Amino acid sequence: MRNRSIVFFVLICMAALSQTEGQIRVNSLPHYDLVAQDSIFLGVTHTRSILSLDGGWNVYKKDARDEMRTVGVPCNFTGQDELTFEKEIKLSSQQINNNTFQLLFLGLSYSAEIIVNNLVIYKHPGGNFPFHVDLPKDLLKPNKRNILAVKIFHSLQSDATIPMNQRFLFPQNNAGIFRDVYIQILPLTSISNLDFTYRAVGGSHFNLFVSAKVNNHPKDERQVDSSKNNTFTLRTRIISPQGEEFLNSANGFDLPLHKEKILSQSYDLSSPVLWSPQTPYSYSMRIQLFRGEQLVDEVIKPISFYSLEPLNDALSFNSISPFILNGTTYYCSNDGYGNMASFEKMREDIKLIKAMGFNAIRFAKDAPHPYLLRLCEQYGLLAFIELPINSVPSQITAKISFKDRIKSYLGQFLNNYKEYSAIAGIGLGSSYLPNSADHISLISNLADLSKHLIRKITYASFVGFKIPAIEGLDLYGVELFNKPMDEYTKKYEELSNSLGKGHVFISEATYATFLGSTNGYSNPFSFEAQAKFFSDLIDYTHKNQTPGFFINSAFDFRGDFSSLSAGYSSFNLYSIGILGENRQMDRLSQKVIQSKLNDGEDVTIPIGSKKDDSPVVFVIFGLALALLMGALVNSRKKFREDATRALLRPYNFYADIRDLRVMSGAHTTALMLVLSLCSALLQVNLLYFFRTNVLLEKIVLAFGNPAWLKFVSYLAWNPTQALIWTTFLSLLFFIVASIVVKIASFFIRNKVFFTSIYFTVVWSFLPLVLLLPFGLVLYKVLSANVLTLYLFIALVFFSIWIFYRLMKGIYVIFDVNPAPVYFYSIAVILVVFGGILIYFQLSESTVYYLINAINQYKLM
Repeated sequence: MRNRSIVFFVLICMAALSQTEGQIRVNSLPHYDLVAQDSIFLGVTHTRSILSLDGGWNVYKKDARDEMRTVGVPCNFTGQDELTFEKEIKLSSQQINNNTFQLLFLGLSYSAEIIVNNLVIYKHPGGNFPFHVDLPKDLLKPNKRNILAVKIFHSLQSDATIPMNQRFLFPQNNAGIFRDVYIQILPLTSISNLDFTYRAVGGSHFNLFVSAKVNNHPKDERQVDSSKNNTFTLRTRIISPQGEEFLNSANGFDLPLHKEKILSQSYDLSSPVLWSPQTPYSYSMRIQLFRGEQLVDEVIKPISFYSLEPLNDALSFNSISPFILNGTTYYCSNDGYGNMASFEKMREDIKLIKAMGFNAIRFAKDAPHPYLLRLCEQYGLLAFIELPINSVPSQITAKISFKDRIKSYLGQFLNNYKEYSAIAGIGLGSSYLPNSADHISLISNLADLSKHLIRKITYASFVGFKIPAIEGLDLYGVELFNKPMDEYTKKYEELSNSLGKGHVFISEATYATFLGSTNGYSNPFSFEAQAKFFSDLIDYTHKNQTPGFFINSAFDFRGDFSSLSAGYSSFNLYSIGILGENRQMDRLSQKVIQSKLNDGEDVTIPIGSKKDDSPVVFVIFGLALALLMGALVNSRKKFREDATRALLRPYNFYADIRDLRVMSGAHTTALMLVLSLCSALLQVNLLYFFRTNVLLEKIVLAFGNPAWLKFVSYLAWNPTQALIWTTFLSLLFFIVASIVVKIASFFIRNKVFFTSIYFTVVWSFLPLVLLLPFGLVLYKVLSANVLTLYLFIALVFFSIWIFYRLMKGIYVIFDVNPAPVYFYSIAVILVVFGGILIYFQLSESTVYYLINAINQYKLM
């Protein structure tokens, strides 16, 4: 046990060191091959091809090029340092002369500079979403080495990055080029900036809008005959999976050399085969550019037709209502590879989610891999994507700089995802405060911007149920967390009556399972209790025909911060999923959900009997401590006399210390050990009781230090080790307090010996031993939820009493008036804690996050 604590101490130190010194660990995803069916997703057509940049990258830290190592991409790293990835690219003269090039990044984190042959060609402002960059031909050297460099910057901040540093139950946000990178090879005369969208007009009619830019750059101007080569046809074809043409439209136009032209066209489509989760029917849209009869360029995109509309009393899908969203959240978390996953791994995850009976996925708290959106369309899953912001303090959302940043992010985010038909809704963030005017204003502005950029419904997710109507927002999501369903139903119904039944859904239903398998759902936070919670959720939703729900989440996943409310894990695994990280179909929740969503046979959820979760170590530790205290009391009559006087007549006792009366150093040191053990017992009782408390987790999270939260979570979930740690910290407190008081003694005329100070500090805490019997049963009393508030009030007054005793002891041995001692002591405490808060407020906006956490807790 002691060795385990020592090992954990070393790990904490290493974690804290990595925060300050930027230690780097690079991790590459094993190479995988793409299959033919993925070629269209990557933009491969008769006129376009790709060059994969997956291997042979050199990576090095800033100012440490001599420490370069070779890695593959996708690749991520831990740490806050700046890392540069370099790759050598060779292109022939023919390739450069006959083509144009784009760099396609499917995802990197956080911000980056893209450099070609020592010249910066693009600065990525930040975000995990995919983007592409034109590769200037004039910078490329034919038949020679071209150096592509990607300089990665990864330092998430509390108010200047998206996502922010303080992230509650977020998936891992490892830095690096964590998704694939390709060079897209395009013809010189080509189609670019393709944009298409549609809207339903009636049950089976759609208006399709297509816009594209055409660039006329011939291979050889000497061969150009302007009468023939400047005349083009842009053809739009929509083809069914069976190869039948649903639309074939041509648009002829003239375009001079080295010019560009934007072409827009609207089409009325009658009775296309509609896409649905039951029948995911997708068409292929082919945009073809002809010069005369010659095919110059071709772009192929899948497209699916459906409508999703919130009505006042229900959600309508393809003009049929009510439609219920049976959804789950999904976070990319791949064992030891963090946020990296192969195409095959993503396909397996989507197939598992579909097999469980879900018809929708909410990609929360992270920008999804675009391939996941293609899979959703293919397998029949509505995709909801959203801004990766959660629990942002209103003081931050009120800043002009934040508003500008989030709007810019949303614009880039939607521009790079808008081609995917599976996207049904755009989320504007989660864990908003419904009573915050700044949050409401931000949501309204983002909803307005979203509707100008993409024709999809908008939604936001809230903590609490008193949500006002927000202009531009279509759906209002409420978050359920670790409480039985019946505690939410009345509030949900009141909100539905206020905003309209068709506009309110359960955006995030979370129930942790850190207890694992037990004998029944009577044991909270067990697999059985989670199954019961989700069973009640589904039954309530289907019975009342609400717009739906999203269970959080499909699988257990890992994060950058440890958790209290989702259980402690040395590798930050959040135990909230329907299935484990290993994806084994062996949990009761999965069986219950799959049965209910697929109309299968009922699955029995045992009731069981509630187990006593009070750690036996509290009793053993308390009894041993009582024996130790008994032995100390009975060791000598002098100790009993000193203890009686110190407790009942403290002024006289401190006067004896001041006058250097005989005191036993051995007894005082033994008492300090007993008091430290008593203090440890009380602290660990409280920590263990609050181990699932969201407020405590968010209070520690507000300081933005993963090592701190990991340490607190470790102590809260490991009472035996916590008793050792808190005993050590309590002993350290007595020593430090004595040193601080000794330093204060230099400012008075009287000479005070350190031993006198040491005796005073230790004996002033003597009342702690009175709480020893209380420490044996404190956790059980708190768990019974009987007079809990009064117990905490009593503990506060008890602490004030001990502080009063300490102050009395100090002014007695200093032989000064009490007022200055109280004043300067309180002033020092305020300065120290105030200074810490000011420091963290300036660096991590901690005060804002603390206020936000308290406000959220009031609404939960």
